[in-house]
Amino acid sequence: MSQYIIVLPVGLLTSEVRAKAIARELYNISTPVAIQHDYQKESTVFDVIVHPDGVQHALVIQTDYIIPVHEQANLEKMVSMFPELTDQERVTLTGYIHTNKAFPFGNIVPSTVTVRDAEYMQANGWDVTTIDIEP
Repeated sequence: MSQYIIVLPVGLLTSEVRAKAIARELYNISTPVAIQHDYQKESTVFDVIVHPDGVQHALVIQTDYIIPVHEQANLEKMVSMFPELTDQERVTLTGYIHTNKAFPFGNIVPSTVTVRDAEYMQANGWDVTTIDIEP
C-alpha cells in the first residue's frame, strides 16, 4: 500500500522543487550522477504527486523500500533539502547512509516528517485513487 510524505516549501524552495529534488537525490544514492547514462538523467526512486490546489506536492513512498548505496554516492544535495535538521542529525544521516550497503527508506525519514496513508490524503483533497506501489 502506498504511503505519502507531503513536502512543505522551505525558504525559496517550493513544495514542487523540493519534492522533485528529494526524489531525484534518493535515486542518486544508488546511481550517482557521474556514472548515469542519458536515460537515467531524470530517474527517481519515488513519484511526486500534486494536490488539486497546484501548490502542494507529495512523495509517493514505501518506508520498507530498500535503497542500495553506491560507493561514490554524494549526499550533500539531498541533505541540504532538509534545512530543519541539526548539524548532528546531518552528520548522523550521512554516516548511516555511507556505512550501509543498502537501507530501508524509512530509516532515513527525518523525525520532523510525517508519513501519511491514503485515507488521510483523500480526506485532505489529494487524488490518490489511481496510485499504488506494489510491495
